[in-house]
Order: sequence, then C-alpha cells, then structure tokens
Amino acid sequence: MYCLQINLQPTAAMTFRILPGSILNIATYPFVPPTTFSGFLRRLGMMYAGLDIPNTRVNNDNPPFYALPQRYCALGAYSTKGKLSTVHRTYRKGMREFNHDVFSRIYQDGDKANFQLHTWEYFIAEELVSYVVTDSAKGLEHFQELVGYGCKLGKEGFAIVSQVSEIIELHQETLTKYPSTIVPMETLLQSNQFISGCDIYNLYRYQWAQNNTTESEQEGFLDNQETKVEGFIPFISAYFTDNSGNPPTLDYLTDGNDINIPISLINLLKGEAYV
Repeated sequence: MYCLQINLQPTAAMTFRILPGSILNIATYPFVPPTTFSGFLRRLGMMYAGLDIPNTRVNNDNPPFYALPQRYCALGAYSTKGKLSTVHRTYRKGMREFNHDVFSRIYQDGDKANFQLHTWEYFIAEELVSYVVTDSAKGLEHFQELVGYGCKLGKEGFAIVSQVSEIIELHQETLTKYPSTIVPMETLLQSNQFISGCDIYNLYRYQWAQNNTTESEQEGFLDNQETKVEGFIPFISAYFTDNSGNPPTLDYLTDGNDINIPISLINLLKGEAYV
C-alpha cells in the first residue's frame, strides 16, 4: 500500500468533542479523529478546485456528508513527538454577552439572563502529523497540492497544511512497536496481550453506502458531490500517548522507520473485517 504523511499547523486551540458526553462539560480528544480529518481534507480539495466549501450548519432532516472517497483512508492527525501538546480545561460560566447589563438596571423589562454554564476543554498542539493510506499511488499527487491551504478543523479550531511528503510505499510486518495512530481496542483484546500506557476512547467511523465506487481518482475529492455515507458506526480505540507502557505486537504497515500503522485500523475504517 501507499501512504502520504501530512503535517498540519494549528493556528489556535482546538476542540474535537467526545460523544456521547455531557452538555455542560465539553471534553476533547487529544488528537484529530479520522472522520474529522477526512472531512477537513475533502474541504481543502474543494477549495483547491475553486469550489465553495459546505458550511458546518447541522441539517437534521437530511445531513450531507463531505469526506474523502472510501479508497483514501484518512487515519486522523496526532501530536508530533517532541513538540508541545496538552489539553487545557477552562470555564465558560457567566453571561454570553460582554455588554450584559440586566442586573444593573433600575427597571427590568422582562429580559432574561442568558447564561453560559460550560466547562470546556481545548487541545493545544504545536504541530500535528497525519496519514492517508490507499491501495494505489494514483491520485495521491492531488494531496501534494494542498500545502498552504487551511480551514476550520473540529468543533473549535483551524489548521493549515504545512507539508506533504513524497509518496511512501509501505510493507506489512509484525512488529512490537508503538503505533503511529490509534488502534482498534478489539484488536488488542483479541491478541491476549498485556497492554499499558494507553488511553481508551469511544470513536465513530463512516458507514459506507454499498454502492460507493467512483470513476476516477479525482471524483469525490476535487468536486462538490456528496459522499455516499449512510451514517456512523461506533468503535473503541486505544491511543498510546507516550512510551512508558508496553508496546503492542501487531500487524503493521510500515516504512521501516517511524511510520507504523495498524492494519486493523485501515480495515476498520474501510468497513472491512479485522486482520
């Protein structure tokens, strides 16, 4: 298989809301989920093609999906090792508007106070590294044109593509190493390994429509066609945040150096069975 490493430069603090969760306590993932990253790249592709990108307003009746085609497997984006990365928790408690003066009026005409009651988490990272994997190298060159493009990323945040690697050929190998991405928790449980040093998160993947084929490497990426997605399927993942635990032994796609991508994650996101 073939891979691109894409480096992102966040321009501010970000929030990738953990769902399901509390309405009053907004928690964030300490990484960019695969579905969020896929939608981000799709919008950049539309910008590169000179198209208007879709807004982020929710349409509950018939929500459109704009993601990368199924053949491009976007694996999420993660903090670059050795660079600043943290989750900051703060409070949004009080009035929503800075010019709120209801309490100080002599005569109150029925205006009601509009409170914010949230506790909010922000993911702060100096740089993010991400991967896109596909069976064929054809079409990956389009991603290399996205350097310098940026847009909204997640519930809160903005990022710019700072660098895209040359096309990297990956080979399969069973290794005892820390993964470069999240790992489906089911894979770790099935292997009967003692695992430590990881955090556990609920995530979601696309439920691809059965008829989801495209005619060319550009279709569904550099156009404004809606992606053929029927919804989301939950899954549980493990995220190894440091090297203080026990690295798992897994079947990886690797470049022989720093890139070690669990094959089970690729199969899961593509809607295929575990390997």
